[in-house]
Amino acid sequence: MNKTDYLYMILDNILVFNIKLPPEFQGNGLNGHLNKFDEYGLKVIAGFNKNFLDHFLKISRGKTQNDIKDALKKMEKISYMVGPIGNLNYLTPEQVDHILTKIQTLKFEEINEEKIGLVADDLLREQFGAPGNYSAADALESQLSSAAFYLMNMGYYSEEIQEKFNEVRRHPSKLGELFTLPQKEIYSIPTEIEQSSTVSPPSSSESEADNNQSINDVIARHVQSIHQDITEEKAQKVDEILQEIKAHVKDSMSELQEKVFRQMHPDRLNRALKMLRTTKRKSKRMQLFLEWFSESFLLSKIELKVEHWQVSSSAGHGSAGVYTAGIDFSRYDNIIREFPDNKLTKVVNITRKILQNPTKKAIQKLGQDLIAETGFDEHLYFTD
Repeated sequence: MNKTDYLYMILDNILVFNIKLPPEFQGNGLNGHLNKFDEYGLKVIAGFNKNFLDHFLKISRGKTQNDIKDALKKMEKISYMVGPIGNLNYLTPEQVDHILTKIQTLKFEEINEEKIGLVADDLLREQFGAPGNYSAADALESQLSSAAFYLMNMGYYSEEIQEKFNEVRRHPSKLGELFTLPQKEIYSIPTEIEQSSTVSPPSSSESEADNNQSINDVIARHVQSIHQDITEEKAQKVDEILQEIKAHVKDSMSELQEKVFRQMHPDRLNRALKMLRTTKRKSKRMQLFLEWFSESFLLSKIELKVEHWQVSSSAGHGSAGVYTAGIDFSRYDNIIREFPDNKLTKVVNITRKILQNPTKKAIQKLGQDLIAETGFDEHLYFTD
């Protein structure tokens, strides 16, 4: 990727995050401002989530990259810790904002997970009252809130966690043991897919995309399970874009793929259209792109179980909420676009294999491997 790619990613993220620009950045002001940064600086900024991007816009007004280079390096380091694959990803947006306000007082070499965790806890202390009112019990509950999110990601249910927490409350010295418990694997998938786990695995060949009938049957059942009604306005947009895609790909798109494409958001369909238009109709790559868009969409609909453990003055200690969320694989579209055919074929075969026998570990590993293709991940995680 070059400087222009990163610039467009930043502008896209500002739209996605619905960030209100100050007067000096409206119109072409932001483009002129960002063009003063080099490729490295734009690459870092493109990886920021909403909190970091909003903070960058505030501190960079009227300044050059050299003026904020230290702050940018600190923000980059912290963003990995609090990002989706960082060990501090349980922090709330309010805590992240609090950390960003303290960046000037932090030395780069002292920025580590322990230090950032303590800075984040400062906000909790303020919410609970003066430091003198933040008791040892409060501190223990704050640590348990972090452990809860960790254990849920390890596969433990609320009831199991509560039992272990009650034991730690009786014997606080056992707190460290919570972080040494073995992993359990949990995931939530449609019944139709769960019943298909006995299907034999596909070939792992990197030269040809696996396309046997058993896999297609699995995908067909999955398509049926994720069908959802959409508004008339959205359906019209989807149909318009899909007609353009079909006009270009001709008979390369299967009936099954068309059903999947009709469930996609218009923004992603537009992205698919742009990528397909740059591909020759009769090429192998055309079919690989169609496979990627349809099967990565199905993977995104497999929801992994996550528990959000919140501690604040309004929620009180130990307030928990369980939700399910799929990994949004659309964020990797710009990455796979650059893959050579053999590498793209391998990714397509992996997605098809996972759809046959989905596991939380396999889905997460595919996402992590694709993230590893770049030096940043936040813009991939949050945009569609």
